[in-house]
Amino acid sequence: MNTIDIALRIATTAHAGQLNRDGYPAILHPLSVGLMGHTDEEKMTGFLHEVVERSHYTFDDLLHEGIPTGVVNALRLLIHEERVSCEEHLRRIIHSGNPIALQVEHNDLQQHYEREKAHPDQQAKYGEALAKVREAIKACSKVDLYQPPTDPHIAVGIFACGCFWGTQHQFQKQQGVVGTLAGYTGGTEAFPSYADVRDHKTHHVEAVIVEFDPTVVSYESLCKLFFEIHDPAQTDGVGPDLGAQYRSCIFYRDETQRQTAERVMQLLRHKGYEVNTLLLPEEPFYIGEAYHQRYYEKTGGEPYCHVRTKKF
Repeated sequence: MNTIDIALRIATTAHAGQLNRDGYPAILHPLSVGLMGHTDEEKMTGFLHEVVERSHYTFDDLLHEGIPTGVVNALRLLIHEERVSCEEHLRRIIHSGNPIALQVEHNDLQQHYEREKAHPDQQAKYGEALAKVREAIKACSKVDLYQPPTDPHIAVGIFACGCFWGTQHQFQKQQGVVGTLAGYTGGTEAFPSYADVRDHKTHHVEAVIVEFDPTVVSYESLCKLFFEIHDPAQTDGVGPDLGAQYRSCIFYRDETQRQTAERVMQLLRHKGYEVNTLLLPEEPFYIGEAYHQRYYEKTGGEPYCHVRTKKF
């Protein structure tokens, strides 16, 4: 059973027999909020966002059931403590920097707002809160064109191997890497958004810019790291993330990088690995929305799609 199915089972069990004030099954609201989620994490958090408040389940129970740590951390933020005003509760979520909690709070408020059409005063309160959350999401949803560093001592590599959250997380831990940025490249369309890339409205892949000090870590070492955090045999995505936006690619910036990447790929093939990674010339790189940057540091979770396995 996958984690989304687990979340659905827990939510259904927790709300069994409960009715809302209008006499409808209470489970309908978390189901609606969950289905509005764009990512698996948002879907799970939406399904579960009222479970701890309305049932015997605890956060530890959810972890024990297999719900990811990042989802549970978002649920902790979404709990509205009795002595905390609605304004303070909303402020905490907005200032948390947690992208899962922020988006689920938006979806929750949107559902409440639509449901309260018969109660104008209550709907107005939800509308005011919804506007604040939308503004916060808008503020962290800008996409910018990447400009390489002017420092001649810093080199740049561009790698794509599935969901950029896990890719960035793994590269960021490498000694000698001075900065990483998650974003989009490989397409002709200008300033693509996450939603457009996800819905295949552009030709970009999710990729990561890796800025590094070549006196500490070589480009060849970064290429080896790249191949150790994903399966380069896949042609339709990486791990559980399927689709053209998740394909395995190295974008080389010069002939030296191309030759280095090709040499590492041949080394893998000599070891018996199948390698279908695309080796492509550099394209304009668009820095992704702020809420995607260092995603796992913000949510407190661990990548489900990128686990390093020694191959060299």
